[in-house]
Amino acid sequence: MTATLAAAYDAALYARARHEAEPTGALFTAPQRPAPLTAEQQRLNLELLGQGISSRHQAVPTDPEPTTIRALTIQPPWSDLIALVNEAIAKRIENRVWTTNWRGTLLIHGGLTIDKRALALPAVREALPDDYQPVQGHVVAVADLTGIHADDGECTRWSEPDCFHWELSNVQPLQDPVRATGSQRLWKPSRQLRDEIAAANPALKGRLAG
Repeated sequence: MTATLAAAYDAALYARARHEAEPTGALFTAPQRPAPLTAEQQRLNLELLGQGISSRHQAVPTDPEPTTIRALTIQPPWSDLIALVNEAIAKRIENRVWTTNWRGTLLIHGGLTIDKRALALPAVREALPDDYQPVQGHVVAVADLTGIHADDGECTRWSEPDCFHWELSNVQPLQDPVRATGSQRLWKPSRQLRDEIAAANPALKGRLAG
């Protein structure tokens, strides 16, 4: 068999095999293109797409209790010295080794741990009453943080060297301190805590609305 006849013979066998491999009969149907969407179907698809985009936008975390008020946990007796009414002896500088750009209404929270070293200082003993009892784990006063300056010497009797001096003003002690759990650095008091303070101390209600 010549090469030409062999090639022709192979081509015929290939064509026959391909034809026999094609599915036929009642069980075989050729794939059909989907029918185009109607105007109503297109409208529904666009509506569902819009709902999906909207839900993704709503999923962005938001603050459930927005407030401009902050709180600071301070060890007694320092927190109680801030809550004193007598401006001549009250503590109006809070010493911190860190600073912040935040300014505004500040809750003074007495921590659970007492600074026993402070209780031995003559200035502290003179400022506190003889029957002094530390107020621990409670908000004891509301103040305004109006400024912060670096150590520039003894600006008040309560200032400490090598610290940032937080300037407190408009300090109002709570007549009825309110229990709260403190935290590190500045923390945000919940709406429930602010409401409890206002309920126990109606004179402070306006300052706690922020």
